[in-house]
Amino acid sequence: MVTNLPENLREELNNIFLSDKTAESIGVTSVDWKPGEAYVKSVLTENFTNFLGVGHGGFLFTLADVALSFASNSHGRKSLAMKVDITYHRGASIGDEVTASAIEFSRSRRFSNYRIELHVGEELVASATGLAFRTDEWHLSEDAWPEDWKKSH
Repeated sequence: MVTNLPENLREELNNIFLSDKTAESIGVTSVDWKPGEAYVKSVLTENFTNFLGVGHGGFLFTLADVALSFASNSHGRKSLAMKVDITYHRGASIGDEVTASAIEFSRSRRFSNYRIELHVGEELVASATGLAFRTDEWHLSEDAWPEDWKKSH
């Protein structure tokens, strides 16, 4: 049974994640992931503030969604977010480095669920849950993935 993602597939999947135009547009500078988890960072700039001069909720939501996207696709199957429910706990300011983590807490053949947290340092800025739909399609090609991996992921 294959329990670890083969390195060549990890590299190719990582290249797919790094090509995410939305992540690029909000300045995601760090991506770390493993099957079922993803961690991304971005620094809040003036471009992502609201009319009050603080971090826009849309920026935080988008960062959470990027983390969810990487985590839900990290098993190799193409997955799409179906629902994200977010709660904002405190504001973020220009210059804050915001870290978003998405961690899978359940997965079936068709659906996967995630807990998402956004932090500035140790402070919780927002928390969310995400639901993703898992398609039958695989990133790269279905033949690229070991049979044992496909059966368990």
